[in-house]
Amino acid sequence: MKAIRIARTPALLLAFGVLLAGCSSPSTVSILAPTVHGPPGHQFALSFLKAPSGLKVQADEFDPADLAPTKNGPGIHMFSRWTSRNVDAFVYELADAVPRTRVNPVLRSFLPPSQDAHMITWQGFPAATDAVPCSTQAGSCSGVVYALVVLKNSTIYEIMVNARTNSVTQAVFNSFRFIK
Repeated sequence: MKAIRIARTPALLLAFGVLLAGCSSPSTVSILAPTVHGPPGHQFALSFLKAPSGLKVQADEFDPADLAPTKNGPGIHMFSRWTSRNVDAFVYELADAVPRTRVNPVLRSFLPPSQDAHMITWQGFPAATDAVPCSTQAGSCSGVVYALVVLKNSTIYEIMVNARTNSVTQAVFNSFRFIK
């Protein structure tokens, strides 16, 4: 998620703040079994570190322009967020399909700002992943924030994990599945 986009969106700023507030996670962390979340037609299974809380926001409840990740990016029709101790999951229902030539830039725009985004395929869909040092407005904190962004049809799924080790992150990412 870009800092500019977060700064303009109080709900996302709060979610990211909650994620980063847990930067001092214990070295041994267990994750829960995957549970199903998401609005109808956009459901997913994901493991969290504890039971998550969720939020669903319709387009008429926010200014979609505040969530557009890029100047020429797709508009957001609705977004949902689930947050739990160092793990955040977002579902962005896009107002329009992403043209094939814009997929990579759109995926990158949902990642934290860095130059090391890796374009991958996740369960047959275009995706991007990145890792950035944990930081807050008060300064740096321990750990790394890992992000996975997947485009499935006209929906963006974004998973962010703050962990001291990549093994916790990989366990969370590997639990992520689309629900038909």
